[in-house]
Amino acid sequence: MHVPIMSGLAGFSITGLVLILTLTRAGPASSDAFDTVVVMLLVAFLFYIGNAFLISYLPHAEKSGDLLPRLHFSLATTIEYRCVFISWFALRPLVDVYGLDRPADVLAVLLPASLVLGSTIVAMVSDSLGLVRFVETYVCAAVAAVAALVYAAIVEWVVPGARSSDSALALALAVFALNFMGFALAAFTPLAARYPQFARFYERRGRSLILADMTLTMTALTFLWLAVVGAI
Repeated sequence: MHVPIMSGLAGFSITGLVLILTLTRAGPASSDAFDTVVVMLLVAFLFYIGNAFLISYLPHAEKSGDLLPRLHFSLATTIEYRCVFISWFALRPLVDVYGLDRPADVLAVLLPASLVLGSTIVAMVSDSLGLVRFVETYVCAAVAAVAALVYAAIVEWVVPGARSSDSALALALAVFALNFMGFALAAFTPLAARYPQFARFYERRGRSLILADMTLTMTALTFLWLAVVGAI
């Protein structure tokens, strides 16, 4: 079920990227915002494809036990969540490229609202898998929101020189790194059926890994939203 979804989203991201490049040839574009859009869509495209492969290699419960497929699927779910939102967040610098102020203002509200609504899906999946409780997901989100807003306030009133036009680009690369780590952790789960050391690692650290992945996901996406609206 998820593999066709990932394939469709990958097609959306690469088609959007090609369209943007084609339109840019017809007129001038803001270089910083344009670079950010391209990188964000590329990060999403690469991990839409990677995540499709990841989900297709979900470990079999009869061979690896009950825990490993749940860990694998949870990690793949947060990769999908990050990719969807880095694609959507790319819309804000995209409208900046063409100086569309009114859509930019609308997206500044719609994007964080979508982020909150989307988090309910991730929270329900993690809870249903028995790894992270629903409430814990929103504790992670609250911690991320407080940290991001405190940093934005410091940038606004204490150190305005810390604001950078490259912050969204840097955070897109941070999401790439986070996706890479999540992909690697999930990709090794099938080996636990043959190598006891992998099984012991996931049994001891599995829940902590998912909780850390959730916290980093919420933090990265909250900071990315602030970056694309120019707050940091």
